[in-house]
Amino acid sequence: MPYMNILTWDPEKRDAVIERVKTKGLEHEGIKVLGTWADVNGGRCFQITEEPSDPRFSIKANFSWNDIVQIETVPIMDAGELIKLLDSLK
Repeated sequence: MPYMNILTWDPEKRDAVIERVKTKGLEHEGIKVLGTWADVNGGRCFQITEEPSDPRFSIKANFSWNDIVQIETVPIMDAGELIKLLDSLK
């Protein structure tokens, strides 16, 4: 299932975030990163991932970063597909 991860960090954590990305990367076992985009104003990035429906994967991945970033994980789907699904429930 695809997810949107919104990662935010305080300005004083910027160097720690950059160093962690350089040393650990953005990949996590069992989670496929489809893309990561940085907010050009700083302090935030957006990441689309493909993850199993088992929440243990995102919990484990998020805990490895939660000392320096806050992560909001949101399940997502194509808007057209969502509209079709909602129409079928009527």
